[in-house]
Amino acid sequence: MKVDEKIALFNGGGVDFLCEIRSVAKDCVGVDVVNRVKSEAEREIKIHLYQGVPNVWSKFEEVVRKCTELGAISFHPVIMERSETRLKNGDLPPKLERLSKIMIEACEQCGGSVLPMIGNVEDLKSASDAAPGVKIMAYEGDKETSLEELMSEMRNAGEVSLFVGPEGGITKGEAEYFVKSGGGTFNLGKRILRTETAPVAVIGRICF
Repeated sequence: MKVDEKIALFNGGGVDFLCEIRSVAKDCVGVDVVNRVKSEAEREIKIHLYQGVPNVWSKFEEVVRKCTELGAISFHPVIMERSETRLKNGDLPPKLERLSKIMIEACEQCGGSVLPMIGNVEDLKSASDAAPGVKIMAYEGDKETSLEELMSEMRNAGEVSLFVGPEGGITKGEAEYFVKSGGGTFNLGKRILRTETAPVAVIGRICF
């Protein structure tokens, strides 16, 4: 970076700043803000991802990276019946600093200006009761409802909470509780996707 060079910065809150560099030091850069503009890269639908805690935490990190690029605005690790983990309800997510770095890098990559929020670890009951917007769950036991059938409801609401299971999927009892709490299930078609692939596929479909 050089003095008088123009750069774009963001504060994580949906605003882009066009700046000119005024000074460059070893550990800091001084800039003048030339213009402030609301980002046009954010999605019309607010997407919250409730991801079943996988057996390897790096899979959750991969989900955060890819889904930040796609436009998710919050991530919530959820303990489900088939989660193999020592995490408990209310715990901070492991490697939180690394997750923050991953999200910043993903925003820089895709031109996004809203830095997603990372929630504490939750159990499914707490998560499904508190999730905002239209609540949907990818559940292979649902043989009738497709994601497309839920799209108009999501667009009208402008906000969706997506629940995805860990390795081994979601149990019948979990799906039944989710429906009782006001959510809806859908299937992903004939193919069975990995826990780290499913949210990317679903969010990509919602956004595009």
